[in-house]
Amino acid sequence: MIILILSLLIVLLWWPLPKKNEWALCWTGLLLILIGGQIGYSMTFTAFSLGVASLLIWLESIKAILVRHFSTDAQLVKYNQKTFTLMLLNLFVCLPLLFKYQEHFPWLNHQVILTALIVNGITTLGLVIFWGAIVTLQLLSKPVKADCLIVLGAGLRHGKVPPVLAARLQRATTCWKLNRNATIIVTGGILHGEKLSEARAMAKYLTTHGIPQDRIILEEQAMNTWDNLRNCQKLLQKRAESKQKIIVITSSFHIFRTYNYLRRLKLSWSIVPSKTPWKLQPLTVVRDYLGIIRDHYRSWLAILFVFLAIAELLER
Repeated sequence: MIILILSLLIVLLWWPLPKKNEWALCWTGLLLILIGGQIGYSMTFTAFSLGVASLLIWLESIKAILVRHFSTDAQLVKYNQKTFTLMLLNLFVCLPLLFKYQEHFPWLNHQVILTALIVNGITTLGLVIFWGAIVTLQLLSKPVKADCLIVLGAGLRHGKVPPVLAARLQRATTCWKLNRNATIIVTGGILHGEKLSEARAMAKYLTTHGIPQDRIILEEQAMNTWDNLRNCQKLLQKRAESKQKIIVITSSFHIFRTYNYLRRLKLSWSIVPSKTPWKLQPLTVVRDYLGIIRDHYRSWLAILFVFLAIAELLER
């Protein structure tokens, strides 16, 4: 158990540290307390240590996700590597240990470790299924014909199109070449202190890759995916083009949230996923997965309570 906590401590303090080290100091102090307790009261602290370890893994992953504006590509890749390592540590070390030790403690410790196992297990299982579906969609996706292509924004980096957004625009370019009369709507406002709107940067990218300027429409007000779709809906209604074949192009990891928003807006538009670079998948996939849980938190809590109830019944 001490080895698990020490390895987690190393990973949590792994590159790069934030400008302020409050998180790092907090994790270090908490983990040192757990290590001390584990040494002095091994049987008592094992349950709490495992529960806290699984919680810290997810909290540290969320912290990495919240660092949205990375200064360099190298920093972005390092955060992705860190997130992937944390997920592997959770899946192959923390969860097996939670399952192994749950039967060996008195009632209170058993409740702690059982709750941690179920919460972490459901969340991690959902992530594995979600990631598997994304990889499948990414491998099977093909360009299609359409009258109108909507490319959702994904943020800029220092006014330039980053790899994830570039992949969406490349997919749009490939689809447009199947129907050169199609219109491309690029959607996204000014985010994270940028001086240029996402839509304008995306339009510039498309024109440099052979798309005529007169085939591109800019929507520069959207601040998120919901705004992207709602604003494009209004734009197409004004242009009396809502009955055309419309396709939304977004990243493979983002397709499920996009579908949910389209359904809420009562839109029958199709979705074509673009490929997400493998080295950038950990952060993007985990972020969107947690976004799905946030959007459907009642369903997630219902599933959690059902499993907790079933576990309690089986214990009797």
